[in-house]
Amino acid sequence: MARRSNNRSHSRSYNRAYRSSPAADLLRAIVIALFIISLGVVLILYFRPLYYLDISLLHLDTASGLDAAAVRRNYDALCSYLFVWNRAPLTLPDFAMSEHGRIHFADCKRIFDVVQAVCLVTGILTLIGALRRKHTSRCLYIAGSLTILIPLALGLLAVFQWNTVFTVFHTILFRNNYWLFDPRTDPVILILPDSFFFQCAVGILVIVLAGGIICLVSARRKR
Repeated sequence: MARRSNNRSHSRSYNRAYRSSPAADLLRAIVIALFIISLGVVLILYFRPLYYLDISLLHLDTASGLDAAAVRRNYDALCSYLFVWNRAPLTLPDFAMSEHGRIHFADCKRIFDVVQAVCLVTGILTLIGALRRKHTSRCLYIAGSLTILIPLALGLLAVFQWNTVFTVFHTILFRNNYWLFDPRTDPVILILPDSFFFQCAVGILVIVLAGGIICLVSARRKR
């Protein structure tokens, strides 16, 4: 009888130690959701095989007048420029750039730098929370819901109204219209078609949805 009482006392102490307030769970859920979304962006940004495949599928070598190796070389230079630790100016081996083009790519880099920084910080916080067992079932359920509902809504819009979403997205993120490239002054646009960015959006959506499902499954198991 005494042993059973001790077990109950230990259980109550354990529950109090790991009990979390709704506000704390919401904050942790937002951190996890930001990590999953930013991770999806970073993974797709640096998943070069997708672009390499598109060189032949979308005939980017023919469109640009370069061979496949040259197209890869210029895309690799652009990806390296967008890496968060890279502070060197953008140089494309086989393409000229206008001043407006340089400004646009610099704006893109600032955005991707923020995304990569968010991914790093929220990833560390998510890992710390997991190691300290701070991610309750409620926290994971909220994170899973956020990472499924919000991207799913945006993803459905992108599928059915891609041109509109693409235009609105650029209008919100950029303070100018320099993203409207003229192939005569910025021929790099010939190897960066809208269809490639659509594939990137779908890839990000798949990764984010997978992360959301993992959170919901984990929340169910914790219960």
